[in-house]
Amino acid sequence: TFAVLIATFIIAVGMMAGGRLKFVFFPTLEPENITASVVFAPGTPSNDILRSVSRIEAALYVAQKKLLLKVNNNGKVNGNAGAEQNSADSAGYTAIEKPFVKATFVLIGKAGRASGDNLAQISVQLSPSEERDIRTKTIIAAWRKAAPKIPGLERLAIGGRRGGPPGRDVDVRLQNAPITVLKQAAEELKEALTGFPGVSAITDDLPYGKQELVMELNPRGTALGLTGRSLGRQIRNAFEGAIATRFARGDDEITVRVIRKQEAAGAADLDSLYIATPSGQRVALSQIVDIKERRSFSIVQRRDGVRTVSVTGNIDDEVSTTEEVLTRLAKEVMPDLVAKYNIDYVFKGRNEERAHAFKDLKLGAMIALALIYIILAWVFGSYFKPLAVMAIIPFGFVGAVVGHYVMGYPITIISMIGLLGLSGILVNDSIVLVARVKERLEQGEDLADAAIGASRDRFRAVLLTSLTTIGGLLPLVFETSRQAQFLIPMALTIVFGLAAATILVLVLVPSLLGIGGDIRWALRGTIGRGWTFLYGPRYGSRAPQSAAPSSGPAE
Repeated sequence: TFAVLIATFIIAVGMMAGGRLKFVFFPTLEPENITASVVFAPGTPSNDILRSVSRIEAALYVAQKKLLLKVNNNGKVNGNAGAEQNSADSAGYTAIEKPFVKATFVLIGKAGRASGDNLAQISVQLSPSEERDIRTKTIIAAWRKAAPKIPGLERLAIGGRRGGPPGRDVDVRLQNAPITVLKQAAEELKEALTGFPGVSAITDDLPYGKQELVMELNPRGTALGLTGRSLGRQIRNAFEGAIATRFARGDDEITVRVIRKQEAAGAADLDSLYIATPSGQRVALSQIVDIKERRSFSIVQRRDGVRTVSVTGNIDDEVSTTEEVLTRLAKEVMPDLVAKYNIDYVFKGRNEERAHAFKDLKLGAMIALALIYIILAWVFGSYFKPLAVMAIIPFGFVGAVVGHYVMGYPITIISMIGLLGLSGILVNDSIVLVARVKERLEQGEDLADAAIGASRDRFRAVLLTSLTTIGGLLPLVFETSRQAQFLIPMALTIVFGLAAATILVLVLVPSLLGIGGDIRWALRGTIGRGWTFLYGPRYGSRAPQSAAPSSGPAE
């Protein structure tokens, strides 16, 4: 019996290890807010940015209209095929499914943690998930498809705001390299992530800024006695003006600034700029400097004093998991990037939160199990009986795995917390059974009769204890609210784990008690008859009448 149960436990673990049942750190709630991060080419005029963002915002309402027409015309709202159609209103959709976009907010100059004149962010507030049949990921896909092709638009990342632990599903931080190298590696990593199923809203926190003109003195300029400081001062004074004097007028100080009249607009005026040398000679700027053009970065992130570029993304739990994506990244993508760019990387985001959560959960489980053992050993006066009582705890995992697999839910950190709580409930059933075995042994029964009789005696008590707990949690298991979905894995763990363990406790605990009796009798010649795992004699023998309490019945 014990071997069969161990095989069942191995199968449950194998379902997790083999990928039959996925593990998701934290279940994703249905987002009710969508964010679109928009990155334009540096130097894009502000008026063009406003018009482009307005077009992207209008595409959301186009996508909304198409989705409503599609759902209402198919008559599949609330799962009722062939529903009767109402007359269309002036907006072009019926009253069956109402518009889901409540409000939109546009922010120019910032997108996420990055800021710059070429950035924008569109925040969308949707109706509550319980009031609509169109899921958020469907809305995101439709908006992404309806987004127009805009010249100068470098990146458009659309994703839903997620609750739960902080951090993104994918957060790869590239470090220990020049900033330009980190940016190149980030671009390759983003391109690689686009080929991963279920990964969306891929972006980084190192946006390009405006174009820069970098000037370096050539040998002629150096020979004329110019330095970088003197050259920069003259160029600044030419374009921003030089302060000629300051004077007081009443309570104010007046600054007189002399500004050179520009003959051409922008950088073209550099061609006609002349620089004064220390000797008083005037030389054209183009003759004494080498001018290069490059793109700068609007912001550089540092983590613990180290330049860092974070590449982030979201994962659709129904397609893939964070563990699968990160494992594939570590095996297929990151080794090539490290060898090519000589960089370091670390996985952060929810992967880091998961590691911390499991560390704390492991410590809490060890403390809880140790306390349970100490209390049981004190009460029963035995070192083995607490092990027999606590042996049912791992088999609650079998029921939890079966429950998640049958109901179609992945194992989550909430499930693990529920498993920890389930261990206390399961111990109660074992205590009731072991206590009854002890009573029967003290009444003079042999171990076989006591173990089997105790299972019969406590069958109703164990069954009623489990059924009342299961009945109380069943409404949560079948809860349809989208915002309550993250609690369902905990209910599944307790309900199915308790249901399976209720059956197993009636056969596992007596089997373990019998194994303990066999070990005792096998070692009685080595350790001595005074060493006791259990009370009472081995199978087939009877205890002496004096072993029975005076008030209890004796056979």
